Amino acid sequence: MNKLLYAVVVAMCMSPSTQVNAQTMDKQTAFIKALENNPTFRAALAEVQAAEGRKIQSSVLPNPEAVFEIENFAGEDDLEGFDGAELTFGIEQTIEIGGKRKERKSAADYDLKVSREQALAQALSILAETEYGYMRWAVAQERLKLADKRLALADKTHDIVKNRIGAAKAPEIQHTKADIEQAAAEVEKRQAQKELLNAKNNFARILGSEDIDGISVEVSLDSLPSLMDKQSLIDALDKAPQARIQKFTQMQAQSSLSLAYSNAVPDPTFGLGVRRFNENDSTALVASISIPIPVLNRNQGEIMQAQAEIAKAEALGQASKLAQRQSAIAAWEGFSSALEETERYQDEVIPGARKAYKQADEGYSRGAFSFLDLLDSQRTLYEVQEAHLESILNLYEAKVQAEFLMGTHETLIQSLNSDNQGTTK
Repeated sequence: MNKLLYAVVVAMCMSPSTQVNAQTMDKQTAFIKALENNPTFRAALAEVQAAEGRKIQSSVLPNPEAVFEIENFAGEDDLEGFDGAELTFGIEQTIEIGGKRKERKSAADYDLKVSREQALAQALSILAETEYGYMRWAVAQERLKLADKRLALADKTHDIVKNRIGAAKAPEIQHTKADIEQAAAEVEKRQAQKELLNAKNNFARILGSEDIDGISVEVSLDSLPSLMDKQSLIDALDKAPQARIQKFTQMQAQSSLSLAYSNAVPDPTFGLGVRRFNENDSTALVASISIPIPVLNRNQGEIMQAQAEIAKAEALGQASKLAQRQSAIAAWEGFSSALEETERYQDEVIPGARKAYKQADEGYSRGAFSFLDLLDSQRTLYEVQEAHLESILNLYEAKVQAEFLMGTHETLIQSLNSDNQGTTK
């Protein structure tokens, strides 16, 4: 698991295609750059390192204590000054019993496992956000192209109306309507330009970059993702990092309770030293043992807290499982609905709208259709194309949510790690 987390940090060495100044950025490169630069993920990796430090510390034994004592000095008569003093030099060592070290290591181990799974879940979340941001940028580019086409259609319609009015074949009011349609198309183009700028800035934020000028994305919006099996998505929830986090959290709580019971067992302290008697210049060994009496402090508060933490972890685990299942079903339903909607736009609605506009355009030039027919067909074509782009965004929003819940990109992280291992051999 450690290798999976740290692979992303060194994955830039894998391929020269990861350079930001490339003209077109593919999705794989975007994934690597996002994970490499995202500060939230770096913080998650730092937490993993902190948990590793806590695990190391959990296995460390108590330090021995050096002891120095001086008795029977600065008194009267024979004990005046240091003449009758007794000096003791020794060492004391507390011995942990009751399985404290074992339970402490167990709790720290589960803490490390939770930290690793949280970092992996954070990475998966970033990948989902990256893919959606990537598609948002691609759709914004397409929306600007669509706005340009709409403006071109409006200009063409304006010229046709102008010619017909000049030939006294159309009333002047049609010229006003054509002007309005042309102005509306110009407004839509400015809005599309603004959305493209916002999409690029948002994507730069995800990549952890202040500037991505000169970069573009290229993706075929007609190539739609496949819908995963609903039951497979639900079954995958039990193997996803979120499920493992809840499992390890509960096991950590159990270890903390065992540790609390172990801490209730008093630890004996053994001492051994040498005592010097100044009065007759002799020495002797000194041994000691001390054991706390568990009368007042039996660690009852920590035990109660640990028991409550177990109940809390179990309740949160159940709540998380229910929430994950509900989110997965909602994401799958949204994915299915958006996919069906997008396919209908591509296969039926847009071809029909284009055919209707072509017929209205040709018919209006011949005088077979009214200007209102031409304007309606033109607006309908633009509106269904806009709706098609919006359905694509909805489709990918549901897709990345479903893939995040089932941990789809965990396989990608594993492949990145394998590739990196191959390049470092």
